[in-house]
Amino acid sequence: MFGLLVATIFDLFPERGKDTVVDQTGFQEVELPDRDEGLPENTVFDSSNASDLPIPSLGTSQNTLEREAQDLAEFFIERLGTYSSDAGFAYIDDLLGFMTSSMQADMDEYKQNQPQRQGFYSVSSDVAGVQTTEFSLARRNAQFEIVLNRTEEFGGAIEQYQQNITIDLEQDNTGQWAVDGVLWGNRQ
Repeated sequence: MFGLLVATIFDLFPERGKDTVVDQTGFQEVELPDRDEGLPENTVFDSSNASDLPIPSLGTSQNTLEREAQDLAEFFIERLGTYSSDAGFAYIDDLLGFMTSSMQADMDEYKQNQPQRQGFYSVSSDVAGVQTTEFSLARRNAQFEIVLNRTEEFGGAIEQYQQNITIDLEQDNTGQWAVDGVLWGNRQ
């Protein structure tokens, strides 16, 4: 009995019909293209033949740091513009780490001066479009014009509209972007 157990564990039995095993997984073998296909041969790369290389274009002139700032602006304004009366000021408190100290002070003042609302109130916001109005690495600031699609619910009524926002960002000495100001425009 012990010998049978050892033979089973260590797979010592001869296999029958191994040559007749059919792959039933349904996967087909895929042939990958040659990674050097389309590249010039027997040439040295320098600035004179740079246009000979098939380099894909991303179709954007936006650099990585500007894109990083824009991503923060979009993230921040969607979160700041989405809230409900049930959550109180959690939407502001959750974003304090993304603000400069002057913006944090402005938001604390804003919270203290808000009137009490009666009944349920909520607003949801989604970015509809973004345009860079200023981006300066020398001054470490960026400004974006953002159009938000907003849905507001109050007293059972729902209103949908767009709103323009100007958002200012500053970069600290560690290279991190932070929101320094938000200017809410008129509804459209």
